[in-house]
Amino acid sequence: MSEAPDENQPTRLLLLTHEYPFDAGDAAFVRHEIEALAEVFTEVMIVSLKSPEAPQLPLPANVTYLGAVGVPTTPRAFRGMLSPSRALRALRVFSAEGRRSRAQLRSDLVATLSGAYFASHRSVRHAMRTERPITVYSYWGVDIAYVLPWLRHDAHRIAVRVHRYDLDERTAGYRPIRRSVLGKADVILSISDNGREYLLERAPFVAPENILVRRLGIPPQPSVLEQKNADRTVRLVSCSSTIERKRVDRILETAVELARRGRTIRWTHFGDGPLFEELRRQAEHAASETPGLTVQLAGRVTTATLMERYRVEHPTVFINLSTDEGIPVSAMEAACFGIPIVASDVGSTDELVGEDLGSGLLVGVDDDTQTIASAVERVLDSPSLFDSRRVWAERYNAIANSQAVASIVAGASA
Repeated sequence: MSEAPDENQPTRLLLLTHEYPFDAGDAAFVRHEIEALAEVFTEVMIVSLKSPEAPQLPLPANVTYLGAVGVPTTPRAFRGMLSPSRALRALRVFSAEGRRSRAQLRSDLVATLSGAYFASHRSVRHAMRTERPITVYSYWGVDIAYVLPWLRHDAHRIAVRVHRYDLDERTAGYRPIRRSVLGKADVILSISDNGREYLLERAPFVAPENILVRRLGIPPQPSVLEQKNADRTVRLVSCSSTIERKRVDRILETAVELARRGRTIRWTHFGDGPLFEELRRQAEHAASETPGLTVQLAGRVTTATLMERYRVEHPTVFINLSTDEGIPVSAMEAACFGIPIVASDVGSTDELVGEDLGSGLLVGVDDDTQTIASAVERVLDSPSLFDSRRVWAERYNAIANSQAVASIVAGASA
């Protein structure tokens, strides 16, 4: 890794995001880090990939939003290489990946041209026009990160955060120009152990000591209001988009099975999506045919509303039956309130949920409804065995995690 700047030298940070500081997409996590970054760096400048139609979030006094580079069109991309130095860099980047299929060559070409265009954008050029040391921190290892090879020469230090979306070609497809984006970074911050192991196995061009696990998280929340559950209702809760891979219909089936076993079940689901109306029809039918089952489809709510509902209502069990996850944010939110979790064993979910961790139980992605319902009942029958809030405090406290990330981005030893 590069050495940290002299502590008396004012330090500047260029933060590359996808949507932040707009209240969409990666704002859910960057907003937890920005205060810590603003404390470590004298000046922070943000360049985003997009500028969605969403409110712009307030920023600390020493943080400036320079604008969005936008998705490059072919003419824009080629204009980005009008500079001879950028054109030469593009050739080096494109050639660095080695042998590839024709489809991979096309992906690398698009990524290379995108990076050249981003580097030519006025917001990026403004940020890099300085004689003072500047650190570049890309919150992603793809898309906006394609500009990094063009900034390597002038950046004092480059840090890249990677998520499952950035890495796992089994689910996300080919990830272009890996050697130029990740291989030249001073530090790579993986959100999970699983991500670090994936890089160690598949990215020999990255020095192992440069790959650190720095988790995401949820900030501390107000204390839960204790409630007496006089009627012994099981308050089952879930939160996700209603899309096929989230399998919310399987959660409904589980709620029905639990009610058939004699439990009084109140299932609340937060989130909407393309399958929401179909889910509503299924839920209305199931509730009318199943004694002891009540369903509330709350739809999309703000994070603040969701957190307040958890605080006031204190759900009994959180359930997630997705076929594909990194580390589910929705489960982190539940853990923050001490809600035990039943979740499918996919992605890096086992770094948050598990009997050994004491936060809940994992079920197989192919387990039937009866097996899943039995897992929920095990949690219900042994509540003293599960303390998901302790796991949140140890691994997913956003305040502690953000401070650790800011320190590493600035160049402190791990």
